[in-house]
Amino acid sequence: MNRDVVLSPRPTAVRVVPARVCGGVLAGLAGAMGVLLALPASWSDYPDRYPGFRLGLPWQTPYPSMLPALIAALAVAGVVAAVRPAAARAVAVVAALAGLQAAGIAVVARRDWWNFAGADGASHQRAAAGSLLAAVLAVVAVAVVVVSVLLYRTGRGRQRPLRWQVAGGVVAGVVVAVVVPALLCAHWYYTSVTAFGQFALWWSLPWGAGLVAAGTVPDSAARQTAVLSVLASVLLAVFCLAAPTVFGFGVRLPD
Repeated sequence: MNRDVVLSPRPTAVRVVPARVCGGVLAGLAGAMGVLLALPASWSDYPDRYPGFRLGLPWQTPYPSMLPALIAALAVAGVVAAVRPAAARAVAVVAALAGLQAAGIAVVARRDWWNFAGADGASHQRAAAGSLLAAVLAVVAVAVVVVSVLLYRTGRGRQRPLRWQVAGGVVAGVVVAVVVPALLCAHWYYTSVTAFGQFALWWSLPWGAGLVAAGTVPDSAARQTAVLSVLASVLLAVFCLAAPTVFGFGVRLPD
């Protein structure tokens, strides 16, 4: 019998304890994001005092309806990572892309609170508080991305991508990140850089990052998860654009 085989430590695919810790932190950060979204400062202070304000009763926050779904996805991802560390890398991709999209939404909301107030959707005092809270939400979302990277590093790579996969993922990601907001601006007749930036932060940059990950990460399950995450995000965006405003959430296009 080969002595080296007997004495060598048993290889592990995932560092279990760090993966569980990262999963718990992700779930906690998702909970913090949910709390921030539920605070009064994240909602209009006009509906109770001015039932007929110009934006209509359904519009009660500048946050788009994608955000609650992203927070829920982050919470589920954290729980899965804590319970099933073997799925660490695939879960990390889901959490990183959801966190990136949530951060973009919060950055847009920080500015959009003032447009929301200018359209008689909230008082300027609420806009100031909401804008500050959106900045805090963006910081928490960035922390989600950082923890997701740490979670990804607890796994071991398998089935590294081929060169054509790497090239295809990078090219597709860059094209989506740039072309999608340009097409949306053309569709809705926007000519401002602000509209382009909003569409990029909401959608095209997370989708582009997902496609780059789908072509470059050294783990086949994580690459497949990246593709599915982008597809799910696209379907969520289409649904939110087509659906009526629900519970005060909607998709506010650039003013």
